[in-house]
Amino acid sequence: MKTLKYVASAILLGAFLQSCTMKTDVDLIGYNGVVYTVDSAFSMAEAFAVKDGKFVSVGTTDDVLGKYKSENMIDFKGGAVYPGLIDAHCHLLELGQNLMSADLKGCKSLEEVVERLKDFHQKHPKLKILCGAGWDQNLWPDKSLPDNTLLNQAFKDIPVCLTRIDGHAVLANDAAIKAMGMDISNKKYDKGECFVKNGRFTGIFMENTAVRFKTDLSPVALDSLNDALLAAQDECFRYGLTSVCDAELEYATLQALLSLAEHDSLKLRVDAWPLPTEENFEKVDKPFTFKRVKVDTYKLYRDGALGSRGALLKEDYSDMPGRKGLDFYEFERFKKYCLWCYEHGFRVATHCIGDQANASALDVYGEILKGENDLGWRIEHAQIVADEDIDKFRQFSVIPSVQPTHCTSDMFWARERLGDRIRAGYRYKELLAQLGWLPSGTDFPIESVNPIYTFFAAVFRKNLEFKPEEGFQMDNALSKEEALRSMTVWAARSTGEESLKGSIEAGKVADFITTDIDFFTAEEKKVPETRVTGTWIGGLRVF
Repeated sequence: MKTLKYVASAILLGAFLQSCTMKTDVDLIGYNGVVYTVDSAFSMAEAFAVKDGKFVSVGTTDDVLGKYKSENMIDFKGGAVYPGLIDAHCHLLELGQNLMSADLKGCKSLEEVVERLKDFHQKHPKLKILCGAGWDQNLWPDKSLPDNTLLNQAFKDIPVCLTRIDGHAVLANDAAIKAMGMDISNKKYDKGECFVKNGRFTGIFMENTAVRFKTDLSPVALDSLNDALLAAQDECFRYGLTSVCDAELEYATLQALLSLAEHDSLKLRVDAWPLPTEENFEKVDKPFTFKRVKVDTYKLYRDGALGSRGALLKEDYSDMPGRKGLDFYEFERFKKYCLWCYEHGFRVATHCIGDQANASALDVYGEILKGENDLGWRIEHAQIVADEDIDKFRQFSVIPSVQPTHCTSDMFWARERLGDRIRAGYRYKELLAQLGWLPSGTDFPIESVNPIYTFFAAVFRKNLEFKPEEGFQMDNALSKEEALRSMTVWAARSTGEESLKGSIEAGKVADFITTDIDFFTAEEKKVPETRVTGTWIGGLRVF
């Protein structure tokens, strides 16, 4: 009998050892998790195996551990696991610059702006230019745009350039205006973009002129672009972003990204959109992909921002009769840019806030694209879309790319600008219905980098103070599943990369994150508290 027991034990041991040796070696196994695959069925899993930077198996813990083995094991301990989050519209360099500038978000007055700037100057005494970003006059007792009197009193000799929350206006002191070589007596300035009062510049500059101020008075010199971009990359990883659409690049910034990619310092996946400059048109005249940088889209503009009344409207602003906003550049120039992109095989992504901006851009798209197509042209923001224009997204297969936190940032003052037209604003559910999907992003650093706030705003339509209690225009709220898809697989689809990333499925790159709270099932007030505990790109941990 003992002999039979020994034989049976040997057989079992041999079978066990054979089963171990029969398991396939992989680079990483994650198990015992609540895994949101965000596949076509929105199915749930517990585990996955990763080999050569891609998922090779997704399923139950028993199935994966039964088939694979690895020296790199992650026990998720029942925690939530999501695909790497994708920001469909953001500004990497500006984020890096802001990390080197004064943070003015939330300031309740111009006086508070000046005090924060003084504190920043004390901490960075060697800076030769003071920059800040995030001020919003809509949060101040006097909601009108400021002048630079207080800035001139506090900073007489050092140039100061402060970017408004939307990025479409700056407040500059006289020293900065002088440094820009601007002279009110020569009349060589755009009267629609430069505010003048009593024969002097007030310090407020908008749109193209604001861009020149931000570029020429940037705290980031050309030789430190890499540092700024890497700082922005780290901030993305901290918040679970593994891919981004970088929505406006000068040629020097694109070259910096490519240099970082060449030296494998760029881990983030970047869909990079050049601006329509002569240098870009000359040097970036056909789409290409280099490592983790994809360049096949040009970023165009039709108008400015609603907060600074630069958004282009069909009718006058409700709170400023006689003003309808601004063309970012002439309509014919916009059409010329679109045609160039079409002829050179590029996608187009156009910034459109106002209803006239959206209508005119969609009409130009329609002239060029003719009807349904698979070219992937898109409208960025699609913020105010008139009833008569919304069907054009479906008619011409135009992707509406939205930023839900804009809705919850704007909702308490947007009605002042628009009146009853507010019903045509932030129509995310109706825009989603056009193609059956839509991508979302943050537009950082105009809004927070945190994509969990995107999810929260899209679903609950409230700000981080949980107001308004009933939510804002809730008929256009997204479901939780729609919101999560918009920041994963639909965002990947918007760049033509849904077969590469955006969900946890075999064959796709192993980009995933873990969080301390399962924000998909958490109660409303817990969602914004969610923190990312780990970020992996291609199976390698980056945060």
